[in-house]
Amino acid sequence: MTNIMTKGHRKGIAYGLVLLTLLTAGWAGCAKTGSSFTSSSVTYVSVLHMAPYAPATDIYLNGTLSSPVGGIAPSSSSNKYSALQPGNYDIQFKKTGTDSLMADIPASSYDTLHFYTLILYNTNAGGGLVRAVKIADDFSTLSAASANYRFFNLSPDAPKVDLYLNGTAVQTSRASMDNVGYPGYNSFQQAGTGLSNSLQVKVAGSDSVLASLNNQDLEAGGVYTIFLSGVKNSSTNNLNITVLPATY
Repeated sequence: MTNIMTKGHRKGIAYGLVLLTLLTAGWAGCAKTGSSFTSSSVTYVSVLHMAPYAPATDIYLNGTLSSPVGGIAPSSSSNKYSALQPGNYDIQFKKTGTDSLMADIPASSYDTLHFYTLILYNTNAGGGLVRAVKIADDFSTLSAASANYRFFNLSPDAPKVDLYLNGTAVQTSRASMDNVGYPGYNSFQQAGTGLSNSLQVKVAGSDSVLASLNNQDLEAGGVYTIFLSGVKNSSTNNLNITVLPATY
């Protein structure tokens, strides 16, 4: 898994995502030599603010503000995993600059050398509640010969959707945030590799295209989270597909 992640790290990010820089002393980079860790034991966390009807958020770890000045804007995300000292953390998402709590992930363990994704989301179309979920990212079944991916429907407005890769349906009838109720959707699947892959998200069972993305480089051994986000029929935050390589 380390070699795969290192390959992605060398490539960097080219998808216009917002870098989440956590400011507390506990968040630090991880130095590596080859495939060996040379830093102290750490855990890794990334954040996706995918609640389009929520305001920008500040992130608090055990009551300590741990996010950039100005907060994290809706529809933005980490562009890599950030390192954190292992331990138990209660994670709160508050409206930026206020003490107004939007969502909370109750205190739980963040283990040594494990990876986690935190997602802030709206519960239904037009807004609804703001919720947050912690996902344990399992890299134990990755293939070095294929691209490894998972797909999330993170739009509260989108209907059930099908994901197409190079014209072939690879995920079907995926509802908004269905990975919360069915953790199997958080696992990585294998796909073909190439430099010019095309991705489409269609209304489930139809040929109605909601979003598309072309010329995507999916490396053998690469690890990718592909997600649909945004608001249907919005002029400023329309539905779009993001391909987020796993890097740290």
